[in-house]
Amino acid sequence: MSKNKFYLIILILLLGFSFKPTEAKSLGYAFSGGGARGYAHIGMLKVLAEEGIYPEYIAGTSFGALVGSLYSMGYNPTEIESLTTRWDVLDLFDEHYRRKDLYIGQKRWPSYGNFQLRIKENGQPSYPTGLINGVKLEQALAQVYMPASSYRDFSKLPVSFAGLYLDLDTGELIVSTSGSLMQTIRAAISIPSLFTPFELDGHRYIDAGILQNIPVPQVREIGADKVITFKVNADLTEKNPDNLIYILNQTIEIAMYQSYESSLALSDLVLEPDLSEFSNMSYDKAKEIIDAGERYARSHIEEIRAFRDSLLAEGYVFKEPQKIPIPQKYSILAQDCRGNVYVSKAKIKEYSNLETGNEYTAEEIVNAAKKIWNSQFFKTVYPILEPYKDGYKLIFYVQEYERRSIIFNMSYTTEEELNISGAMELNNLMLKNSKLLAGFTLGGRSELSLDYVKNFGEFWGSYFRIFPYISEKRLYLYDEDFYKISSVKSLEYGITPGVGFFANNLAIAEGFFYSYKTRLYRDVSAVAPVDSLYLISGLGVKVYHESLDDDLFPLSGLRIFSKLNFAPWDQISDRLYNKAVVNVDLYAPVSRTISLRAGYNFGTYFGAREESSLDPFYFTGSQGYRAYPRYAISSPQYCYYTIASVLNPRKNVFLETGVQSLNYVNEDFWDLNQKLEWSFYADIGYRAYLGPIHFSAAFSREHSPCFYLNVGYNNDLFWFSRK
Repeated sequence: MSKNKFYLIILILLLGFSFKPTEAKSLGYAFSGGGARGYAHIGMLKVLAEEGIYPEYIAGTSFGALVGSLYSMGYNPTEIESLTTRWDVLDLFDEHYRRKDLYIGQKRWPSYGNFQLRIKENGQPSYPTGLINGVKLEQALAQVYMPASSYRDFSKLPVSFAGLYLDLDTGELIVSTSGSLMQTIRAAISIPSLFTPFELDGHRYIDAGILQNIPVPQVREIGADKVITFKVNADLTEKNPDNLIYILNQTIEIAMYQSYESSLALSDLVLEPDLSEFSNMSYDKAKEIIDAGERYARSHIEEIRAFRDSLLAEGYVFKEPQKIPIPQKYSILAQDCRGNVYVSKAKIKEYSNLETGNEYTAEEIVNAAKKIWNSQFFKTVYPILEPYKDGYKLIFYVQEYERRSIIFNMSYTTEEELNISGAMELNNLMLKNSKLLAGFTLGGRSELSLDYVKNFGEFWGSYFRIFPYISEKRLYLYDEDFYKISSVKSLEYGITPGVGFFANNLAIAEGFFYSYKTRLYRDVSAVAPVDSLYLISGLGVKVYHESLDDDLFPLSGLRIFSKLNFAPWDQISDRLYNKAVVNVDLYAPVSRTISLRAGYNFGTYFGAREESSLDPFYFTGSQGYRAYPRYAISSPQYCYYTIASVLNPRKNVFLETGVQSLNYVNEDFWDLNQKLEWSFYADIGYRAYLGPIHFSAAFSREHSPCFYLNVGYNNDLFWFSRK
């Protein structure tokens, strides 16, 4: 080898050892939590994007994780605003079942109860761990994050992402960079006490804000060497918190405050808008908060530009993230369930009505989860897609309700005054697909009831029912003109077994046998029969259809109930009679807040007045023909019509005004010349958290006005089960 070549090789080796590669320059965003104040992140992102500033790494806490993850998927700030503000947050927090979404078999029982206490398998009460289970939130998140289902490694997203949350049982801070993006965000936004802790694989997770609300160290750990911090959480603003919400908010902020200083010291630029006029719960002011964040960034534009220019001078390169593909449909090649204990996977799949091997949109998949939840067996249900072969495996994550519960109810009406009632409910405990309700009522009426139903099928099928009961009530007696003249006490006990069929959301039909004994004894009447004992037995048929959007304050749909009783055998019945009842209510929406109502109510003993005395028709009062107080009149035949308008001017507020016409004298209800009694009524209703409130007034030329106040659920839990 020549000397020149030798020196050349030595020179190349020396140059190689002395060469230092240029370190990659990477910018990270750290998004703080702050509840609804987190909307300000979006406004600030708009300005940074306009200035050509884009990160390579993002870490987020709480609402910051939500905004940051959507940005990591490639959504621009305007798209993030559209995605997050289209949610009705109050609706996401409202986890009451909508009547129209229930299956027809569930509508055999009305909405009922001020409070429900779940009972664990060991007999201990299951106390709530949060105000909100989060089922609607989880389903909304599942739809938004479904396009990211194939990104199990968050570093593969257009912007590398980490979400923070805490393990409630160990206190460990979890920095999530892989798995399901939806589940990561759901855990990250589990605000303690507001939401129940997010359960996954035997662990319970909560919002990390109380430990690390500004995740600057974490965004540096995943690769960022320069960090812009988005701080939207407030300092200790509540000087004298004086209610539960403010105290809880202050407690969380005190815990968060401890980590601020160290995180801010690691930041290269801090963006901190003044959001003091907004609270953590100001979700209804999302647009205003976004605008406040944008105004702040524009007012600090020179500082932002100077920071950008300094990074460019150091060799930073900003690349606008490209949005991940948004599939129109997802190919489902396998299905599974996780979290179910007593409800089988086959049953869950039946509720979902999704078939393996087909393609579905994100909305169709989420709607399937809603159908499962509407079975009323689950606290939460949400879908997750995992990559599987050339498509996806669909997994429904569920949490079952306890199979035992106790329902408490207290109501007041001007007609029966205070009533206290309750029920023990057992679902799928004695037999699969069965329900047992054991109820009691004390007050204006006293009763013990037991309703056991065994279903065969979910959407189409049959069932059998056994309904024994014992009740004490006041029985009213009427004169020749159908007006109340006296009353007696009635002690009644009996049983009503039946066999029925239900057809999806169409109808229920039941045939039943009934037998009961009634003992009448004197109360305040000197003319009423004393110690009269009657045995009544017979057969009956009832048919029911309901498609109302709500059974307490309906605005749309149809309800039809008809029942025929006949007691033709004197060997088993002291009274022989036929009896028929038909009730029809139609609600036709005119607009989103206005509906028209048409009603028809009919009952007859086919002219047998004496036979009606033991079980008279009570068709007046606040839930019937309003112009007469309840029990004021009765007749062995009646019909009345209702025409009304229903308004829903504000959420949970309902106004109804209408006219009613009554015929209870003529037996020929179809005579066009019949004399009808007319009245006008107005009703104001409010759906409160613990139950509905109604105030009604009715006016008629024939007599003085009637006024009614109903507070709570004053409906009959066992109305469908009765003879």
